[in-house]
This record gives sequence, C-alpha cells and structure tokens, in this order.
Amino acid sequence: MNAFALFGFDPALELDETDLKSRFEHLRTQFHPDRFSHGSALERRLAVQRAADINAAYATLSNSLTRAKLYFELRGVLLDEARSMHDAAFLMQQMELREALDDARDTAARQTLRHQVGLLWDQVWESLQVAAALVALESENVAFIQRDLQRLQFLQRFLEQMDNP
Repeated sequence: MNAFALFGFDPALELDETDLKSRFEHLRTQFHPDRFSHGSALERRLAVQRAADINAAYATLSNSLTRAKLYFELRGVLLDEARSMHDAAFLMQQMELREALDDARDTAARQTLRHQVGLLWDQVWESLQVAAALVALESENVAFIQRDLQRLQFLQRFLEQMDNP
C-alpha cells in the first residue's frame, strides 16, 4: 500500500498540511503499539510494523520532494538518480549557488541566498504541477518531469547544506 492510500488520499502533488497531520495523528493513535501490548506476539509485531509504515508514509507525504517522487512513480515516471543531469544551464546555476554559499559569510547574505533558492524551487514546482495536470505522460513530458525532480532534489540538498554547514 502506498503512502497516499494508507492516509486515504488520492495521489496529488499538493496536500492540505492540516488534513495530513490530522490523519497522521488519527492513524498513529489507532495503531499505536501500546494499544496491542496485551495481544499476542504476532499482534504486537504487526502493530510495531504498522506504526513504522505510518511514520514512513507521513515522512514521505510531508516532504514536497518525496511526495512528488511517489506521485510520479505511481504514474510510471521513475527518477533515475544514477543518471547524470544533462542540463547545462542548471549545472551552471548549481555552481553559482555553491559559490554564493561559499561567499555568504553573514546571516543576511545566507537569508538572501535562501530566498533565491526558494524562488528557484517555486519555479520548478510550478513546472511539475503543469506536468501533473497533463493526462498523457508522453516521453517528452517524462524527460521534463525527471529533470525537474532532479532539480528539486539538488535544491533540497542545497538547502540542507545551508542549514548544516
């Protein structure tokens, strides 16, 4: 069962965060291992596994990138992480961002850079939303989706690096 189905959502790029959190809390309470502490060893083991599945599904759905990867995977589009990016403009942009991060010595400079990366994220996300709206995922669209997922993956890692220098 995929994360969307476990939480009772139709697959979508966007989810209501409040609804997601509410469904998570409900499932977590319903299947908490402590509720099965007097059950058989099998029931306790299954409750622990179900709790782990719920936590993993929540982690997937609460993160835009992992949610998008799952959404497109369910539609037959896989992100080949070993495939190199053949996007010269974005590769150049990556180098510029890394240089800017090296030069960002104070909080204001880092905030400006974070804002810039946020704008890039929004542009790529919008492109994925357009692709998701297309009924047919033709090979050209699949290539654009894979490219955009790679871009988001880089941007997410870049933001994580900014948080943990």
